[in-house]
Amino acid sequence: MTRPGKRFYLEWMILNPMGFTLGSLHGATDHGFVPSAIPGYIGLILGDLVFGMMVGFVQQLAFRRAGLPLGSAQWIVANAVGFTLGARAGAFLTFRLTDDWLTAGIIFGMFMGGSIGLATAFALYKQISLSRLFAWLITCIFAWVVGEKIAFASLFSIKTAPLVGAAIAGVTGLALIFILSPLRAEKQPAAEPKRSMHPPQTRPDPD
Repeated sequence: MTRPGKRFYLEWMILNPMGFTLGSLHGATDHGFVPSAIPGYIGLILGDLVFGMMVGFVQQLAFRRAGLPLGSAQWIVANAVGFTLGARAGAFLTFRLTDDWLTAGIIFGMFMGGSIGLATAFALYKQISLSRLFAWLITCIFAWVVGEKIAFASLFSIKTAPLVGAAIAGVTGLALIFILSPLRAEKQPAAEPKRSMHPPQTRPDPD
């Protein structure tokens, strides 16, 4: 891993748990400020939007600090929409598909990762190839399955929110270093041609 890649990964691992914790405090279904202040389904949707926006915000900070062309409002909106669709679909369908609590974590994670992966792909599709977009989608699903397994095992305790965020970030951060490598290569300045230390040789004029 290159030095810029290590720096990006470190900042990604620091910022994502922060965003996930702030998002959980404000938007989580069970204890979030927004769903508590606004009862009913509207409060749940607004809470999901806030949660996703906070995660997207810290992620675009990491992109911007790395000089990547993804530190924009489009990435934040994509996260908010993807998070909301995944959370609502997962909440509605997960326990219609299984009665097992730990299996539910896998299914819910697939809904979350698939939705966020697809939504953020719209922010990536002009930047990377189709094969890398597909790799990003698979990565998101796997990362969120890992994260939601932790969340379900802890009964969605707010104390484990940083751990859930770190688990997801650990997977997605490594994948992004590979997926965004063409953008990082474009960002590197072209090497200047080496200058010769010897004076140019002149050919003698023919007699």
